[in-house]
Amino acid sequence: MRWIYALAVSARPRGRTDAAVARGEARRAALVAAAAELFAEAGYHRTRLADVGARTGVGRPAVLHHFESKEALVNAVLDEHERQFMAVRMQIAQHRGLDGIRQLVQIMEFQYEDRRRTTLWTMLLAESTSSTAPLRARMIENYNQFRFSITWLLGQAEEDGELRPDVDPDREANVIIAFFNGLETSWLLDETVPIVDLARGFLEELIARIRKP
Repeated sequence: MRWIYALAVSARPRGRTDAAVARGEARRAALVAAAAELFAEAGYHRTRLADVGARTGVGRPAVLHHFESKEALVNAVLDEHERQFMAVRMQIAQHRGLDGIRQLVQIMEFQYEDRRRTTLWTMLLAESTSSTAPLRARMIENYNQFRFSITWLLGQAEEDGELRPDVDPDREANVIIAFFNGLETSWLLDETVPIVDLARGFLEELIARIRKP
């Protein structure tokens, strides 16, 4: 399975002590965390760099010292979200075919762990429907990667003789993504919705429907 994730590594600036570097990294992490909270609460467009600074006790210039723009900051927020999600991707990637499809429930388990994190993702995804959204291209790429990964698993299932001959992998990938997105939204509106159990049941029913008798 092709999971794509980029890690940016930067060298320590000359003349800076380890303590200064650590303070800078801590401040940067605090700004990313504050921005994630604000983007989840108010969205990208309504959040100002000054708001992010105020939540961490610094001014707008201090925010710009670490991030050259709000767009750079929101990309850093998404970087952190993807870093947290990487463990789930790696776990699913250890499975093949219909068993891999079954393991997609881990995505919903990840979402259920942190309601604020799911709110952030949903907010950024919704705002990316605009053609001018700063994350639009990146969110489309994430969507395409997820869709590709599902069709890849279904392709493995076909190779292993698990699928009915009339199964359309592209259609089933669309169905899974649509169900997951809708389920997350339902949970954010009503936290009593048992999203993990519903996702698990949905995947088992889907597998039963597409598996060769």
